[in-house]
This record gives sequence, C-alpha cells and structure tokens, in this order.
Amino acid sequence: MMDESRASLLIRIAGFSLFWTWLFLMAVSPSPIFGQLMGAANAPFEISEETFRVLLLFLALAFAKRLATEDGRVLLSGICILIGPFSAISLALAQTPEMITAASFIVAVVDVSMLVMWLCYFGYAKLGDTAILIAGSYGFGSLFYMVVTLLSPAMMLGIAAALPVVSGIAFVASTKLLVDREGRNLFQTTEQCEHKKTPLSIKRMTGALVLYAFIFAFYSSRTASSEFAFASGPSLQAACSIGLGIVFLAIARFSKQKGLYAAYKCVPLLFAAGLCLFALAPSSLPTLAGALIIVAYLLFEILSFNDYCNAVKTNDDLLMRSMVMVRLAASSGMLLGWVAEEAIGRFGGAIPSPALIATTCLAVVVVASAIVFTDRPMSELESIAGNRAIQEKTEHRPDKMSFIPAFAEEFKLSKRETEVLTYLLSGRTMQYVAEKLFIAESTARTHTHKIYLKTNSGDRMQLIDSFERFCDKKENGSPV
Repeated sequence: MMDESRASLLIRIAGFSLFWTWLFLMAVSPSPIFGQLMGAANAPFEISEETFRVLLLFLALAFAKRLATEDGRVLLSGICILIGPFSAISLALAQTPEMITAASFIVAVVDVSMLVMWLCYFGYAKLGDTAILIAGSYGFGSLFYMVVTLLSPAMMLGIAAALPVVSGIAFVASTKLLVDREGRNLFQTTEQCEHKKTPLSIKRMTGALVLYAFIFAFYSSRTASSEFAFASGPSLQAACSIGLGIVFLAIARFSKQKGLYAAYKCVPLLFAAGLCLFALAPSSLPTLAGALIIVAYLLFEILSFNDYCNAVKTNDDLLMRSMVMVRLAASSGMLLGWVAEEAIGRFGGAIPSPALIATTCLAVVVVASAIVFTDRPMSELESIAGNRAIQEKTEHRPDKMSFIPAFAEEFKLSKRETEVLTYLLSGRTMQYVAEKLFIAESTARTHTHKIYLKTNSGDRMQLIDSFERFCDKKENGSPV
C-alpha cells in the first residue's frame, strides 16, 4: 500500500489504534471504567473535556508552524509518554465534580497531542490511503477495546494509563524508521511552512463536519445516560468502527478514489434513516438507529481527514495546520451538541424527546447536505483528489519533467504557457498556479485553455497523456 517497510506500517497502525482504544476507555460516555462522569455545575464530563479540547486546538492552530518541526514532534510525543498516564490516574483519584473537571483538562491535552501527532503522520500517505489507514486504525483499536473490557476495572485502568505511553513510543519508533530507511523527517521545518488559502470545497466540507458532529453529539448526549444508553456509548461505537474498517478495506481492494466518493453520498442517507428510526421506534429499534447515526458520522469524519490531506498535498499547505483545523471543526460541533442538549434539559424543564432530537437533527442534515452534496462541491472534491493523483504520478517519474522545454517547443507554447504547463503536469490547482506566477486566477485559466488548444487536449488528463506519449517517444529515440 505504501512506499515503506512493513514493520513501519504495522507500527503506525498499531500506535494509532491505541489512541482509539484509549479514547473509548476514557472519553466516551458511559466509560467502562468510570461510568457516566459529571463535572462542575453537574455538567457532563464531555462538556468540560470538549471545551478544553477546543481551546487547546485553537492554541495549536496559532502555533502550528512551531508544532510542525522536530521540536513539535518531541513535544507531542513527550506529552503522550510523560503526561499520558495521568489522564487515567487523575480521573481515578477524582472525588468531587470539580476534580473531575480538572482531570478533563489532562484528558484533553493527551487527546489533542496523540491524535494530531498521528494524523500528521498518516496525512503523508498516498491518495486514498489516508482514509483506509485511519479506518483500519479505528477498527483495530475497537477490537482491542472490546478485549480490554473483558478484564477487571483495575486492569482496564492500568491499561488506560499505559496506552498513551505505548502509543508515544510507537510514534517515536516509526519516525526513526522513516529517517533511517528513507532519509526524510516526518515534520517540516519552519522555513517550509507556508499559509495557503483553503479551497472553497474544503471550507464547505469543514462547515458540514461541524454540523454532522453537532448531530452526533446531540444524539449521544440524549442517549448516553438515559433509557437508550445501549443506543450509543463506546461499545456500539467500537462495533461500528470495526464494520467501517471492513468496508474501507473492501474499498481499497476495488477502487480507492471512486469508492470513497460513492461513500460520501451515503452519509446523509444513513443519518436520515437512523434519525427516523429513533423518532418512530425508540423503544424497539434504538440500537439500529444509533448504529446508523454513528456510522454516518464516522464515515464523514474519515472522508474529511482524507480530503484535507489531498488538499494539503496539492496546495503545498502545512499539514499540521490542516489536521488541527479538521479536528477543531469536529470538536466544536460536538461541544455545541452536548451544550445544546444540556441547555434544553435545564432551561426547557424536560429531557428532549426522541421526536424532538430527530426533528432537529434532520433539519441540520438537510443544511449540511446542501453545503456539500451537490454536483459542484462534490466535483471540486473529486478534482482535488484527481490533482493529487496526477502529482503523485509525476513525483514517481521526475526525470520526465526535463522534457517540458522540448514539449513546449514542439507545440509552440509561449514562455508563460510553459510555466503554467509545469504546474499543470504537477497536479497543481488554478489557485496555486496564480499565486506562484503572480497572476489572476482567470489569467491562469486562459493560459490553460490555450495550452489545451495547442496540444489538442480536452482536459488535464488528456494533456498528461499527450506529454507521456511525447516523453516515451523521446526516451525511445523515435521521431515525435
């Protein structure tokens, strides 16, 4: 799957899997170790933990360039190894709601460090591999979680304390393998860090992620400590993660790119089906309803991570910043969901009914779907993935780029058109071309149109094919 050793790949998947095991044990209610935790002001543990997480992610966003260095790598892995055990220990020792809230800060620090650390590693995977590796890690981590829950509470607590340490060590080991075998560091240096404009399609997807996370949290907060507790919680989420891991392995087997974008369109349908079941049959089919809602959210989250990575690669943006941003979007939506359900219960005088939960969430599904699931936004996301595929193809055959001057001369391209051609063959976006050449995006499109006309190409893929044929003939010494 990836251009690296099998040992490195296994370490990476195992290390990231441990994060999900830790998360299910520690930060998803009701915890198999601590049950349903309530913090200060009798607020659910998730509200304080998500609040601290959002604040920490804003801080990480402000210092993204610093974190995207070797010093940042040491800091993130050091937090996991040195502070990680105290997330479980502090909750175990918490005797008052105020102590639980204080412990939630430590949990948030470890959560942010461990997830961002691993996402930045997986973000350098090839087209489609990011989604498959993340889904696989979800699945393996969930399997391990189910095994751990068979043990005694004391043993589960010990494992929860050890998981961040082992995950941090796995990260250090895998980055060392990357340097020793491939001669490259995982993290960029500050000189390489450039801030780029986020493509509009990615902005739309980010907005949809906030809304879908709100739905997931709004539903989970209603069911976590109620008569529907078995319709959410870590055990059901773990089972759904295992199922998704299998689905993504099937996608990897048949068609990464097309399979991923077909999966996108299942998200609103799964949400709608789950919410309708929860409204119409809350007493008879709550587990099925919960499973559909959980799968829908996890599916969109994985796809969002994948497309953020595609956009980063084609736009030469800072991966650390993008991974923090996508996690911030998800965490913000979850915080809003938990706060909204708690506010309705406290100020509305009654626990929200399944019908109210479903009606509210269905309205949000419609809004989120309108943002992303129309022809134009979806085609833009597919275009970003296509650009990344082209870029990866050219990166594996860099010697052919030396034929660009001869190709330009053959088809009588101007100097500016030749410059644009170089970026087109590298899979760059029009926005990127415009920024690099200090021209308007419309001017870049005009040059691109002229290149297509002169080379008899209908689109970029035909241009790539024409350039490939030209290079093959040159290499073989045949007349062009």
